[in-house]
Amino acid sequence: MVPAFRNTESWINNLIGSALAVAAWGYFLYQGVIDPFGGIKTLWPLFGISNQMLAGIALIACTVILFKMKRERYAWVTLIPTTWLLVCTLTAGWLKIFSPLPSIGFLAQAHKFEAALAAGQILAPAKDLGEMHRVIFNAYVNTTLAAIFVVVVVTIALYGLLCIRRALSNPSVTTVEVGGLAAAE
Repeated sequence: MVPAFRNTESWINNLIGSALAVAAWGYFLYQGVIDPFGGIKTLWPLFGISNQMLAGIALIACTVILFKMKRERYAWVTLIPTTWLLVCTLTAGWLKIFSPLPSIGFLAQAHKFEAALAAGQILAPAKDLGEMHRVIFNAYVNTTLAAIFVVVVVTIALYGLLCIRRALSNPSVTTVEVGGLAAAE
């Protein structure tokens, strides 16, 4: 971390942070547009996985809060969908990374195009060597992002379990619901 960026009231810090975030998303959108497979095949799987993993993370947080509030009897309401989301999306993330089928797995796709490139072939939908390199690069970027998503969700799930364990071992309520605050006049 850059210590100067801890000041969240600084306009310059906020502008730089926002510009970096927009540039990163812009890069991915641009890569999706110029990708020979088209953005839908490149970005849609990552969007689907990340979207459902975000829902899983939110449900993990809700579950932890229920345990901290000593309302364990209601935890099944969040645990069932959390379990389903995590099983489905972690499986999808794993398949997108490690499936041996190039039509599914990012690594398999990269290896297929690398082998063709080494043999001097150009595979469709690529039309030239530049597009072959782009497909390979994008497959590795997608692999990296999918792996990061999986690691983050697994880490949060493990941390959530640790928090639940701590909440269960503590006989008192460790978090409370706070009502809305009246607007200052």
